[in-house]
Amino acid sequence: MMHVVQWRLLGAEFFVAMYAGGLEKFGYRNSPLEKMAYDAQESFTRSALVFDAEKLVAEKLSAMGSPTR
Repeated sequence: MMHVVQWRLLGAEFFVAMYAGGLEKFGYRNSPLEKMAYDAQESFTRSALVFDAEKLVAEKLSAMGSPTR
């Protein structure tokens, strides 16, 4: 689900470039988009009832300086 939101907010071209670049530079587990997804999984596990995936992705992308649509 997180990658779907990332794709929608970043757009196809930027998502693919960012995902591939993250894999190349950091490896799978530490690539920024994967790290975001793993962090979201931890947040979801700890959350009571409400989990806003889109808000979480938008905030993390903004903190990374990544453009969103």
